[in-house]
Amino acid sequence: KSITSYIVGHAICDGYISSMDEIIDWPMMSQTLYQGQPLRNLLNMSAGDKHTVDEVSTRVMGSATHHRNMGLDTIAASLKGVEKRGNEVFYNNFLADVIANYVVFRAGDNYDELTRKIFQDKVKIKYPVSYQRHAATLTNGKRSSYYGELQTQSSYSYFMTRTDFLRVAEAMMKDYQNQTCVGLYLKEAQTQAKSWPGYRPNDDNAKLWIHTYAKRYGAQFYFDFRGMSDRNIMATEGYNGQNMMIDMDNSRIVVTNSAATAWDQRVFMLNVIKDGELPK
Repeated sequence: KSITSYIVGHAICDGYISSMDEIIDWPMMSQTLYQGQPLRNLLNMSAGDKHTVDEVSTRVMGSATHHRNMGLDTIAASLKGVEKRGNEVFYNNFLADVIANYVVFRAGDNYDELTRKIFQDKVKIKYPVSYQRHAATLTNGKRSSYYGELQTQSSYSYFMTRTDFLRVAEAMMKDYQNQTCVGLYLKEAQTQAKSWPGYRPNDDNAKLWIHTYAKRYGAQFYFDFRGMSDRNIMATEGYNGQNMMIDMDNSRIVVTNSAATAWDQRVFMLNVIKDGELPK
């Protein structure tokens, strides 16, 4: 999700998107609750869509099919006429895919060029980066006018090597520190971040997730960590512990790669960033 947000920052800086406050005007999604909202709401997971997504299964509007196995045009049809409810932070995977496809829609035929500039020219990846695509599906039994278009199939699930993952984190840090255009986007993500409902550092199993120690969430990043509120630190959290934690003040980066969420993230991430020392 955070890498998708990083791509949004580049799309803004390259002129495909005007700002975080750009109003969504998207023909394919025009009859859904996302039309007419500022992009900022989607980035902050405050788009008022809690009533549309099952929090556990991430199924949309009661569908028996996972959203990744459906084209976004098919899902848009199921959301037709559904209205926004409130603005509380509701963390859900589907919304991150909506953002990913919005970037595709706005970049149009230049989407490949946009991602090439990010991953190859700036990050300087050594190996290919890919993402999981939505399936192309029928809408009400027939192909919609958007059937199979890339704006129906993009997702936030990126796949890359552990070293390229670290290279992305380093690029984020340099952008922030050098106050590049994208760095200013990351700073805006930090300053406008919302209170994060997942902050629960005293829970028995809190140590298994980095997000339980964050007090704020903004533009798909976590900020304001317990015991380090006076420091400029941001973090990302991926499936099974593919995480980044970046200390902008001290140029420290911790990147983790894991096959299971079963390890103490205080020891291997929080304390390393806080104290600048690897665990003994």
